[in-house]
Amino acid sequence: PEATTLKSNNNIVSPSRDTLSSSTPPSPSSSPANLDQPFEPSFNLQDVMKSRRTVSRKEQLVQQFLIDMKKIQSLPVTKLTTPCHLVCKDTSNTKTWNLEDWDRHCATSLKRYTRHILSWPKSSTSRSVLPTVAVVTAWSVLILLGSNSSDSHPVISHWISKASISSGLISTFLSPIALLLSLRANQAMNRLMEVRKAWGLMGRSIRSLAGLVATYGVLAVSSPMEEINNPDDKNNDDDKDNTQALEMVATSLLVGRYLAIFGWCMKAAFRRDEDDSEIIRAALSKEEAEWLLFGANGIGRPVAILSRLRCLILRLATLSYSSSSSHYEIHTRVEETRKQQMQQHQQHNFMLSPLIHLALEERLYDLEQAFGICNRILMSPIPPTYTRHTSRVLCLFLFLLPLALAGMNNMAPLALLLSVSTTTYVLVGIDEIGLEIEHPFPLLPMHGMALAFQRNVENQFLL
Repeated sequence: PEATTLKSNNNIVSPSRDTLSSSTPPSPSSSPANLDQPFEPSFNLQDVMKSRRTVSRKEQLVQQFLIDMKKIQSLPVTKLTTPCHLVCKDTSNTKTWNLEDWDRHCATSLKRYTRHILSWPKSSTSRSVLPTVAVVTAWSVLILLGSNSSDSHPVISHWISKASISSGLISTFLSPIALLLSLRANQAMNRLMEVRKAWGLMGRSIRSLAGLVATYGVLAVSSPMEEINNPDDKNNDDDKDNTQALEMVATSLLVGRYLAIFGWCMKAAFRRDEDDSEIIRAALSKEEAEWLLFGANGIGRPVAILSRLRCLILRLATLSYSSSSSHYEIHTRVEETRKQQMQQHQQHNFMLSPLIHLALEERLYDLEQAFGICNRILMSPIPPTYTRHTSRVLCLFLFLLPLALAGMNNMAPLALLLSVSTTTYVLVGIDEIGLEIEHPFPLLPMHGMALAFQRNVENQFLL
């Protein structure tokens, strides 16, 4: 048999093989069945109870964190917490799609066209374009009435006939107009995709940050907290270690709280008339919420959260290094101190190594980059000169189009009105879509993504 260890008077004794071979088996009288002798545990019961209380306190902190996250879902419905697709009658990009949505979107052409035609009256783009179509159609009606009033108003009819231009000249306008509209739509689509990628980067960074903090700041803290130290050790300082461990857990959970509300604060920052104060009060303590709501308005709440996260990550690293050096004598030589910290890191898994600290800073940098992209898109539109020139050329074309068609004697009045109305709807519709996409934040599924960010943080601390 392999050598065993016997504990007596809190001292570890390793018997030799000769001692084990010469020892006699215990007699029945000395068996544990003799209940007259009191049982003396070979460990410090006070240390075990202290460790269990500390671990229970950690579990309470995690449970309170999960309860506060559930409070966000039970808040009263506001503009911030209402999904955009619920107020949009048509299929929209403001919701996160699933497989059913893609199956419906990729249906056969006949079903797809039928559905789109039937939902035409509910289209927000159509409602934005129809006033312009109505004005151009009314202008076409006036041109028709004036050109056909040669008997009652010969002067008006004469001037209209003089102002009529050839249809070939009008058709030359279509190429530059199509070029202007297509370039503007492409630039607007690039802006939309850039912001969507930024929110995707934000989601990955939040999930990774929450996973690292939950693993190395909460889960790994159980190792030193459950460890039973030798009471004869003069360097033993369990109370200090447990206090630091609990502070590390509380700091990690505070990082999780800020990560959970970061998506909601981003949504409120880039959408008009959306208030995130209730979510902040539900997720954070009173002091933290008051600071974020009233003390950080000058720099914006997303920037304030990023600054706060960096301070908390620094605090986690400070707690780790302070706990790693608490059992060692402070040396003046930096190299010896570093070696002791690495030795302690191998013994206690809750220390944030420099690599983990660097990983946390990199994820935080990704969050800053995502916010910077969104802020740049918000503050830098497509050059307004380009938009103004496109609008002027389009209005000039629509103004001259009825005059050119009225000069064609073989075109019926109804055909003229239909041609002008259809052309106006197509061209103005493309311009309107480009304008909508140029400002991408109302189109993004921010509600679904912010809710997904929050649930990802919950899952990381729950697992």
